[in-house]
Amino acid sequence: MKTSRFTGTLASLTLLAMCLCFSACVPPRVQNEQPDIKEEEEVSEEEVEEAPEEVTKEVEEEITEVEEEELNETYSEGDNTNCEITVYKEYRGEHESYFLSRGDKIAVISPSALPNREQVDATINGLKEWGYVPVEGKYVCTESRQVKDVVRDFKWALTDPEIKAIFCVRGGFGATYVMDSISADMIKRAEKPIIGYSDITVYHSAWTYAGLPSMHACMSVTFTDLAEECREAERQMMMGFIPSYKCETEEKCIPGEATGILIGGNLATFTTVVDTVYDCTKTGQPYVLFFEDIAENLTHIQRYLTVLKNTGVLDNAEAIIFGEWTDIPTVKGGEYAFPRGGKFSSVADMIRKELLVDLNIPVAFGFPAGHANVNYPLLMGEKVHVNISENSYTIDWE
Repeated sequence: MKTSRFTGTLASLTLLAMCLCFSACVPPRVQNEQPDIKEEEEVSEEEVEEAPEEVTKEVEEEITEVEEEELNETYSEGDNTNCEITVYKEYRGEHESYFLSRGDKIAVISPSALPNREQVDATINGLKEWGYVPVEGKYVCTESRQVKDVVRDFKWALTDPEIKAIFCVRGGFGATYVMDSISADMIKRAEKPIIGYSDITVYHSAWTYAGLPSMHACMSVTFTDLAEECREAERQMMMGFIPSYKCETEEKCIPGEATGILIGGNLATFTTVVDTVYDCTKTGQPYVLFFEDIAENLTHIQRYLTVLKNTGVLDNAEAIIFGEWTDIPTVKGGEYAFPRGGKFSSVADMIRKELLVDLNIPVAFGFPAGHANVNYPLLMGEKVHVNISENSYTIDWE
């Protein structure tokens, strides 16, 4: 858990401004015998009229800076969870030929927001170091590209028989537009994995709906700023060796065991796929939910989860795994305010009290996957088993 506070600073500056204004508004004491007292009083009054206005403005600006700094404070949780990879299991499911070997060609595209050249080059060079042959899409870095260009890149990556996987350069936004032009049948016929997260959550849902696994994993940052153990886990997963996780968390979990296909991803993005033609909650299979997010305050997180609760997505889950909440805005004093009243010590605390009271399912908090530089990969759309106790849990793919 990380916070920064400016306790007392605002109060001190406010007191200083009040003192300056008060002292400036009181005329100086003078002795009666001074012959030119009237002239001096007039000069002092002129100074008094000017000085407090300038000083007050200066202090007010300092106060405003402090307020803005306090309002811009952020908080993260989940990224410091103690996570251990207990074993790598070779995938033995329906899609054994799905995973990669050295020398395979991988499409490097950005079916969400526009990346910069450095991000694309980092991805290409990193995949080469892992022994693959990256092939860059035509419109990855074209600043004037439109949705139709992104769709062309995507369809090429799906239909080219030499391409064995799709590696996304970045997330951001735009996936919902692109998916309007991509059918589940096209994804199923292609039968190749997609790798990414954040806005790529839309594609994870589509892959799951089409009956295929996908990899919730880091993108260009894999090769620039990802923790080494996470990078190695991603490399292993792409080859079909799936990590099993054991986590210990300070947040109080809701104990229990459950099995189901793993679905979810970025919370805000996942909310947009509900009731679409690629809604992964509509496969008819039991599911385990995973959610993470970045830069969303508690009000927004509560709103998204309430939508999912009201549409039955939470109630129909076998279990929920909450991941990282990264750069969550706080309010002054580090307290979490809530529009209906009440204060919460963490995002997990709010979720427990506001959304889980009547859910009788196991829930884990703080799995280190999301927008921090600790981002362990998850195999989406495949059957996962979770075993949760109060302060620890395990995640294994069957």
